[in-house]
Amino acid sequence: MTCGRASVIIFFREENLTPIRFDMRFVPAGTGQDVWDNPHATQMVDRFMPRGRQHGPMIGILHLGELHPTPNVLKEVIVTVGEDVRAGRYGDFTFVVSSGDDSTRGVVMDIASAQGLAVFVCSSPDSLDRAEPAGDITANERETLSLVLQAGGTVTAAQLGKQLGVEQTTAGNRLTALHKKGFLQRVERPHPGGDQFVDLRSFRFELNK
Repeated sequence: MTCGRASVIIFFREENLTPIRFDMRFVPAGTGQDVWDNPHATQMVDRFMPRGRQHGPMIGILHLGELHPTPNVLKEVIVTVGEDVRAGRYGDFTFVVSSGDDSTRGVVMDIASAQGLAVFVCSSPDSLDRAEPAGDITANERETLSLVLQAGGTVTAAQLGKQLGVEQTTAGNRLTALHKKGFLQRVERPHPGGDQFVDLRSFRFELNK
């Protein structure tokens, strides 16, 4: 796969949901099953996702494929990008790491948990809906994320509150917490239904192989 960039507009059947425009960045680390031991790995990532770039909703997929990064390189990349996302240097951004190697995915999840970073981990960029959240996330927040994904990936606080049987304010607090951590994106809008919260794992991308 080659590096890809796309801008997508999603339309909804529900009248109270506003169409969403977001960008996608696909960053392949390489090909084959070699050991990835590049001491300047983050420079490669920066070329496609430069820090300080402000934009609307975006999903960034770092695709490791069958590569086997050394622990030091993997930590450098995950922590560098993850901390930039947490600091807002990429704007409203969802960070996904895909790897076909079980042990590599496990290390990514361990790094995210240890550093408190918001990362989604999957085996392939074609299976984003099965990506697992890793990092600073509680059991209740995992449940909320699952409900958002089951609802189609985009909800308002009113919709989630109705689904959970709780007050809209309570549902809004849950969604806002996940947005602040980096697991959901927020589309602000002057609408009676309130802001939309988006889990970009719900969208499908066709990537050239």
